Amino acid sequence: MTMKYGADAWRLASGMRINAISDPSATRAAALLLVDTGSVHEPAEWPGLAHLLEHLLFRGSANVAAGDGLMSWVQSVGGKVNASTQAVQTAFFFEASAEHLAGGLDRLSDMLAAPGLADRDIAQEIEVIDAEYRLLRDDPETCCQAAERQMFKGIAALRRFHIGSRETFGTDIPRLQRALRQFHQRHFRPAGMTLWLHGPQPLSQLHALAECFGAPFAPADAPADDASGTLSPAEDLTLSLPVAPQLRLVFSLEPEGDRGWLRRLERLVRDDAPGGLMAHLRAHAECDGVRLAHALCSENSMLVSFIFTLNTGSPTDIANIESALLAWLQHLRRLSPLQREHYGQLANRDFARLTLLDQLRARAFGLPPVEQHDSWDRHITALLAAPRRRLAVLPESVGERCHAEGLPLTLSPFVSATPTRTAGVFQFYPRPEALPAPPLPRERARLLHLADAGSEPVLLLRPAPFTRFTECQAARLHAGLRAGAAEIAHYGGHLGLVCHQDRWLLELSGRESVLSYGLSLINPALNVQTPALLSEASRSLSRSRKQQQSDIAIRRLLAQLPEALVSPGNTPPHWHATLVGGDKRLKTRLAHLLHDFPFAIEDDAQAPPAPPIPPVTLGESGAENALLQFYPLAGHDAQGRWALRVLATLYAPRYFRRLRVERSVGYVVQCAFHRSRGIEGLLFALQSPNYDPAQLRQLNDEFLLHMSRELPSFDLAERELAHSTVSQHLRCLSADPLLRAREVALENRDGLETVSPLAIADLLYWHRLLFAAPAG
Repeated sequence: MTMKYGADAWRLASGMRINAISDPSATRAAALLLVDTGSVHEPAEWPGLAHLLEHLLFRGSANVAAGDGLMSWVQSVGGKVNASTQAVQTAFFFEASAEHLAGGLDRLSDMLAAPGLADRDIAQEIEVIDAEYRLLRDDPETCCQAAERQMFKGIAALRRFHIGSRETFGTDIPRLQRALRQFHQRHFRPAGMTLWLHGPQPLSQLHALAECFGAPFAPADAPADDASGTLSPAEDLTLSLPVAPQLRLVFSLEPEGDRGWLRRLERLVRDDAPGGLMAHLRAHAECDGVRLAHALCSENSMLVSFIFTLNTGSPTDIANIESALLAWLQHLRRLSPLQREHYGQLANRDFARLTLLDQLRARAFGLPPVEQHDSWDRHITALLAAPRRRLAVLPESVGERCHAEGLPLTLSPFVSATPTRTAGVFQFYPRPEALPAPPLPRERARLLHLADAGSEPVLLLRPAPFTRFTECQAARLHAGLRAGAAEIAHYGGHLGLVCHQDRWLLELSGRESVLSYGLSLINPALNVQTPALLSEASRSLSRSRKQQQSDIAIRRLLAQLPEALVSPGNTPPHWHATLVGGDKRLKTRLAHLLHDFPFAIEDDAQAPPAPPIPPVTLGESGAENALLQFYPLAGHDAQGRWALRVLATLYAPRYFRRLRVERSVGYVVQCAFHRSRGIEGLLFALQSPNYDPAQLRQLNDEFLLHMSRELPSFDLAERELAHSTVSQHLRCLSADPLLRAREVALENRDGLETVSPLAIADLLYWHRLLFAAPAG
C-alpha cells in the first residue's frame, strides 16, 4: 500500500511548513502553496474579499508585471496553473517540466510576498468575479453545497456570501485596496503557509528550492483563527433544482490530520461489484450512483457528504437508502486487516492514475493516499456517531424562495418516511475464487500490436472514424459493463469506457487472465441488454444531457465541436483494436477472443483518409456570450504537426495577456493545441458577459493579424524555449499504463521526433496555411 518515493517534511526558519516528495519516475514537477485562510476569515463588510485577492495575486507584483508573471509564464512553458479559494484555505498551484520548477517557484513566491494590487487591476477583476458569480448562481453543485451548509449552525461566517460581486465590492476602489492589503498582511504569513513540492529532483535539491521560495517572507506568527467554531445540526431540507434527484447525507466530524481513511471509504462506497452497497441499492432500483465529498469548515469541523443519484427520489426510497448506508457502515467496522489492505491498494491505484498536479492537490486538501496504519475502526466509529443531516434535491418540489450565501435557493422541509426493509448481508473483497478462463474461438480477429517494454499491457478498442457510435449505445455499453468492470478491478485489472478526445474508447488492462476474462465480458455487453440495464442507460443518458444543458456556455460549444468537425456516416459499424505492450502469446490469445466481438474489426491502415476539414466557428448569445473557433491542420505532415504545437505554445500566453489581462474580456480566455476525433488544430475559446459573439470573433481576427505581423520579431530564446517545451512533451510518456497506452496508440507521435527546430520562415508558412481559410 506504500507509495514508492522519498519524502520529507520540515519547517523553514520563518515558520513555513514544507512537504517535499522526490519521485524519480515523475516526468514533470508540481508545486502547491496552501495558505491557512479562506472566505470565512474575510471581514463581514467585504464578502468575496479572499476570492478577489486570489485573482489579483496573478495580476502582477511590485517586482514583476502580470505579462511576465506566473500565469503567462507557465503557459509559455507548456504547464498548468490555477488557484482555489475555499472556506478556510486558499491554494495556488502549478505544474511544469522538472527544469522549470525553480522558475515557477520564483514567480509564485514573488506574487504572494509582494502583490501589486493596482487600481486598474482591481477594477478589472471585480468584473471577472461578477461574471463568475452570475455563472455560479445557476450552478447546481454550488447551490447544493450552499444548501448543505444551511443544515448546520455554529459558524456564522460559513453561511455568508463569499463569492463576491460588483455590488458587494462597490465603487470605492482605494478603500477596497486598503482592505485587500490589510487582509494580505494579516493572513499571508509564512507560519500559516504550507509549500508542497513533487518532482523527480532529489530531496536535497527540493530542500534548496524550498529555502529560496521562503526567503522573501519575513518571519511572523500566524494570526489567531477568528472563524473557529464547531458545527451543530440544524434541520433537514429539500432543495428544488432542475436536475436528477439526489440524496445528500451529510455528517459533521471533527477533522484530524490523517485524511487517507476517507480515500479508502470513497473507494468502498463506489464499488459496483456484487455484494456491495451499490449492488444492493441497484437491485431495488433505488439508486444509480454515489460519490463522497468532504469540506473543511474550521479547524474543529468538517462535513463529509454521501451523495446518491436517485432513480425516483420518493421518501420511501430515500429512507431505504439511508438505512442501507448506516447498516453498511456498521459492516465497515468489521473489515479484516486483509480486506482493509485490499481496498487501500485499490484506492491508492486510483490515486496513482491522477495527474501529478491532481495528486498534489489531493495530498494538500483533498483525499491523500491511504496509509497502512490509519486508525480505520476509530474513524468509522466516529462517523457513525457524528451528527448528520439529510438534503433531498428534487426537480419538482415546492418550497420558499430565499437567498442563502447570495444564491437564490428554493428550500422546503425534508419529508421523512419509514424504511420498508432491512439491508441484507454485505460482502467484501478479496475473495478466493480465481477468474474463469474463457474458451478460445478457432479464428482470429485483426489486432494491432505495439511494443511498449516495461508497461502493463493495455487493450484498446474504439469505433473507427466516420462510424456512428451514439451516446445511447455508449450509455448501454457502460451499464452492461459496470458490474464486470468493478469485479475486474478487484483482480488488479481495469475495464472502462471513456470518451477520450471526443472518441469513445474501451480500455482493458491487467495480467493475461484478467485481460482474457475482461474481453469475454465485453462481447455479451455489446449484444445482450436486460430491461433493467436499458432503464439504467436511459436515466444515465438523460442526466448527462441535462448536465450539459446546465453547463457554462463555452463547454456547451466544446461539446458541439466533434459533430461540427466530423459527422459520422451510416456505414456499418466497425472498430479498431490495438494491444499496447505484452508479448506475442498474449496477442495471439486476445486475437482469438476478439473473433467473437460483435462488430467487424479492421486495421487502422484500412480506414479511409480524412477529407479536408474547414475551420469551425461556434457561438452562443445570452447572459454569458461565448465563442469557440477551431482551426484544423490539413493533412498529417510531421513538420506541420510540429509547427502547430510550437505556434500554440507561443500564442497561448500572448492571447491570455491580450484578451484576459489587457482587455478583460471575461471569465474564459484560452488558446491551445487541441485534438478532437483525431483531428489536430488550434483552439480559441472565449466567454464574456460584455462582448457578443461577433465582437469576440473580431478580437480573435485582430489577434491573428497581430501575430502574423509580430511572429517574425519573436526572439530566438523564446522560440528555442517553445521548441524545447514541445520536444519534451512528446518525449515523455506517462507512467500510468492507461494514459501511456493512449499516448502510444492514439497520438501519432511517429515522425515528430525527427523534425528539426523550425525557422521563422517555416513558422510563418504554417501560420498562413493554418489560418488561410476563414472560420465558418
